[in-house]
Amino acid sequence: MNDMININVDDTQINVNNVHMEEVGSNEITQPNKRAFLVALSETGNITGASKITGIARKTHYNWMQTDSDYAAAYKVALEQAAENLESEARRRAVQGTSKPVFYKGEECGVVQEYSDTLLIFLLKGAMPEKYAERYQGNVDHNVTVTFEQLLKNALNSGDNPQD
Repeated sequence: MNDMININVDDTQINVNNVHMEEVGSNEITQPNKRAFLVALSETGNITGASKITGIARKTHYNWMQTDSDYAAAYKVALEQAAENLESEARRRAVQGTSKPVFYKGEECGVVQEYSDTLLIFLLKGAMPEKYAERYQGNVDHNVTVTFEQLLKNALNSGDNPQD
């Protein structure tokens, strides 16, 4: 692989040749453009985003999906990696929090650490659904039969007739 391709993901330059493809799907992917697209996809989780980063048309990606089974398999793994990246970021924001500046009279005077209880709830529900999933139970044991004539009669007698 002699072609050097660098992509810029979130202001970070990534040399696609140095990426271990098992991390984003397959060591069988040797074409630099395919590798670049898969790396960008694993970072963005979005075909349009990967297309913008790499300059590779969405149509090209879909063509590869149809004609290259190794690429199609690597695509699935790249999406899984993107989902894991999102989960890691959610966990960081829930547990470590994010620093937010505090201002007084227009001047920054400190920093407060904010945590996301909502993200923590989602992480708990995903990690232990048997314990934290919302549960809805209900049983309906009635059979109801309504004829068209009954529906029409009820509609006409309801007083909601717009022609009145």
